Amino acid sequence: MKPQTKNCKNCNQDFIIETSDFSFYEKIKVPPPSWCPNCRCIRRMVHRNERNLFKRTCDVTGKNIISIYRADCPYTICDKDFYFSDDFDPFKYGVEYNPEVSFFEQFYEFAKKVPTPSLFVRNSENCEYNQDMSGASNCYLCSRTHDSKNMFYTYRGNKSSDCYDCFQAIEASEFLYECVNVATCSNSQFIHFCEKCSDSSFLYNCVGCVDCFMCTDLRNKQCCYKNVQYSREDYKKILDSYNLNTIEGQKKALTEFEDLLKKYPRKNLTIIRSNDVSGDNIVDSKDSHNVWNTKGLENCAYVWDSMKFHDSMDTYSGASVELVYEATATTAHSNNCHFCVRVYKGSLDCEYSWFLQNCSNCFGCISLKSKEYCIFNTQYTKEDYFELLEKIKNQMMKDGEYGEFFPLYTSPFPYNDTVSQEYFPWDEKRALEKGMQWGSFEDKNYKPTISATDLPNDIKDVDDSILNEVIGCEHNGACLHGCTKAFRIVADELAYYRRKNIPLPRKCANCRYYRRLEYRNPTILRDMVCMCTGDELSNGVYKNTITHTHGASPCGKNIQTTIKEDGGYIIYCDECYKKEVF
Repeated sequence: MKPQTKNCKNCNQDFIIETSDFSFYEKIKVPPPSWCPNCRCIRRMVHRNERNLFKRTCDVTGKNIISIYRADCPYTICDKDFYFSDDFDPFKYGVEYNPEVSFFEQFYEFAKKVPTPSLFVRNSENCEYNQDMSGASNCYLCSRTHDSKNMFYTYRGNKSSDCYDCFQAIEASEFLYECVNVATCSNSQFIHFCEKCSDSSFLYNCVGCVDCFMCTDLRNKQCCYKNVQYSREDYKKILDSYNLNTIEGQKKALTEFEDLLKKYPRKNLTIIRSNDVSGDNIVDSKDSHNVWNTKGLENCAYVWDSMKFHDSMDTYSGASVELVYEATATTAHSNNCHFCVRVYKGSLDCEYSWFLQNCSNCFGCISLKSKEYCIFNTQYTKEDYFELLEKIKNQMMKDGEYGEFFPLYTSPFPYNDTVSQEYFPWDEKRALEKGMQWGSFEDKNYKPTISATDLPNDIKDVDDSILNEVIGCEHNGACLHGCTKAFRIVADELAYYRRKNIPLPRKCANCRYYRRLEYRNPTILRDMVCMCTGDELSNGVYKNTITHTHGASPCGKNIQTTIKEDGGYIIYCDECYKKEVF
């Protein structure tokens, strides 16, 4: 079919369904969507609370637990240890399909009765205060972290260890502090979008660098400061002069670093080893469009924060799947699963289901493991399953339900608890108008025993008594980051700061997380012109180091970028950027 322009039923904005989209919908036998890509993404993201934890009571065992679900959540929330044990029988909650009631209404009532795990933490030790963890040990206040150990306050750690306050540290990274989007890096702090770097501080987009400080866009360098090569002795003197073991030195370096980033060209988009792709932060992918923060995609569209997806569309979070559509957290070699939440471990041909492991041919099911031919957690023969499934789909088509993800109201979370609030921030009024809940963060009534401003400047002056203090956050709730107003330092954390000569933080974990989040560009492409001006100063500050193909004249190439227009950065097209960096 030819591309078609449709009007989104949710936001009333026009959007285009491409020819390739229609081909995919025909391939998996679903109707085209009635919501635009962004609204569809919001609808999936509201089913993901990745970081907010609450104290509550288990609805099944009566045990006091930590959970991603608030105490007033309408769903049945149970202790994760019970949920993942053999004592939990999801068939106990099975119901018969009622043709007189719409599917989504039935599923909502059904889902509220089936116990949901308080936290999704599996095969892990000493990881009680985390979410979305597996194969991990000794981690604290982390999320989406797997096969890792000794991780604190880290989001999306994978196969790494001893990383504190990091935003995506993967592929055997270790001993990192306040790093963003790094792979195979070690013994470093405040390095961003770097790969295979070690013993460095305050780097941006560097690869293979060792003992470098305050640099950007370097490749395989050593002992560099502000992109200038120094002898080891002189480099050491410069580094020592910053006193990074003090909060004053750390803040001074961070201010200089952020100013430095505006003095060197930045590539308009981060697309690495990829062909025929659109979006940003894309690695090792091909034939994929409107994809964001992804790696290893092929023939995909509208995919966010995922890796190793093939022939899939409209997903958020997941890995190693094929023919997946309108799903979140679908992983581990699952195939042909549509409209699902956390369906994993080789599940096949499942639709409109939550939390399935190794299941096939299940529809409208929750929390089943190694089952097939089930509807609403009720077992059927193969023949009866497909006969009933056809009736359900036909009725859903009449009701305008089949082909759409779960409605917003089925989310068990208030909108501002979900990851959607980070990508698509709403206020309370809008959330309520859209049928979502809005959660207020109760005043914890923490009484700080010490102010952040009264903390020792140098980590060497901090004694063990700090472990008994309640520290007042610098923001004191005056930000929009879910500030907890107060926080503590735990023993392992203090030992790490001492070992690495890092001063105590002055902000709570939530405020620190949002500082790192600011380094992530918006997921919106905007048109602009390459800022390379040939022989003139680009943006009034940068002089090219080599003659470009366009000579002394400005480049003038029309490009797209996700970098904010008012950020003050020098943005080059791919060709001009490579001339300067390589």
